[in-house]
Amino acid sequence: MAGIQAVGDFKLEKAEIITSSGMVIDLSASIIHITIFEDTTKNSLSGDILLQDSFAITSVAPIIGQEYLKLKISTPSLKDEEHIIDFTENVFIVNSLESRVAVGNNVTAYLLNFTTSEIVSNQRTKVSRSLKGSYSEIVKIMLGEVGCKKKKYIEPTSGNKRIVAPNIRPFDVIKMATREAISKFFFNPNYLFFETIKGYHFRSLSSLYAQNQKQTYTTFVHGSSIDKGGTVNITKELANVLDFEIIENSNSLVNYTAGVYASNLIVHDIYSKSYKKYQYGIFNNFRKEQHITSHHKGNRNNDDFPIYSHVVVDDDGRTVQDFPARTFVTPTSTALQQDAQHTTENNTSPFTPKKSQDWLQRRTSQMIQLEQGLLLNILTHGNTIVSAGDIVKLDLPYNASIKTTKDEKNDRFYKGAFFVKRLRHDFDFSDKKHKTLLTLVKDSLEDTLDGPEDVPEPKSKKFGELYEDREDFYPNM
Repeated sequence: MAGIQAVGDFKLEKAEIITSSGMVIDLSASIIHITIFEDTTKNSLSGDILLQDSFAITSVAPIIGQEYLKLKISTPSLKDEEHIIDFTENVFIVNSLESRVAVGNNVTAYLLNFTTSEIVSNQRTKVSRSLKGSYSEIVKIMLGEVGCKKKKYIEPTSGNKRIVAPNIRPFDVIKMATREAISKFFFNPNYLFFETIKGYHFRSLSSLYAQNQKQTYTTFVHGSSIDKGGTVNITKELANVLDFEIIENSNSLVNYTAGVYASNLIVHDIYSKSYKKYQYGIFNNFRKEQHITSHHKGNRNNDDFPIYSHVVVDDDGRTVQDFPARTFVTPTSTALQQDAQHTTENNTSPFTPKKSQDWLQRRTSQMIQLEQGLLLNILTHGNTIVSAGDIVKLDLPYNASIKTTKDEKNDRFYKGAFFVKRLRHDFDFSDKKHKTLLTLVKDSLEDTLDGPEDVPEPKSKKFGELYEDREDFYPNM
């Protein structure tokens, strides 16, 4: 890590605003703090920049929320283009000015909110036409509609589709494609559409899980990263978890009602006037899906396990997957494995039918696991290598006064590969330090959870008394 004098070092190479009047203003000397957000559930980057102003720039320039922001920030040792936050050609759009506060000595502090130009173009663009091709091809067309000239990571999808866009925005079309897309390579659903500092991504969750790990994070005693010569080991220090917070664990009520554990699907074919039923169970389908641990355990045998126990929950020997509390009902129109609802100008039907049974229940379960799985926030020294959508390795220590029988050093749940769901870069100009707050999640474990068949829910053998007489409710009447 030559070039870094201390962990968290960063270099501001450019920070300029182009005002609505055409004036170019260098902000470098006025910046107090910059924050940039990346999120795999959002379709654009966003951020804010805190400024101190003694020249009344907001009135003179003026700054009214219609400016362009050129920003370039790098980590001194990283020269690779994808590791530099560079928005000098594809600029940010300043969308609002807020929180103007007088701080004394004729100085005003204010916050500029900014986002990427594609989301602004999306808000002022409507699509009203028929779109044909694979979902990945349609996504490329829609990114063209918003003028995207950034890098695009688009995983090809299977099937020939037709979408009739009824005066909706380009990203709404992409949202429709994201929901139903199935990968051409391994026929995996669960597509995500999001933006990072590296570009736009339209790809399956499985392809994200299959990435190499970008960073390893752990905790260690302060000062232990100092080498024998008295110098700080920068690489080791970058892996240090400064603080962490476990923010979510599995919620069984949500999992029952939302269809994580189990669900039913009724597909009604409006062409043949028939219907079929499909049942999804988390344990029965786990091996048919791809989860994060199977890609990062040193093998490809899919020997990862659910984060839920298959313990028997009642006297009938049923587990959580035997209660399909959610039912989906979807239409399709199939004739000879083609979509009979959509035809070409020549009255042919080359399009692929919807086939909800291939993606709907599985996608519902896995997407909610990203919200209700094993989630935690970690605070680390910042660098620009890790982005939202990447895979990192985490090893949190086993923290208890009593050791386990296996003498484990790391927490059995919060160890191994994790998916970076969202990320926040904080660049503090008071101490010239860059820190990163990451939200990590995983949907599988390296070892199975115990699930005995002889410990159902404890219940009384007697039935409670029933009170329904008039005297029970109106004793004095």
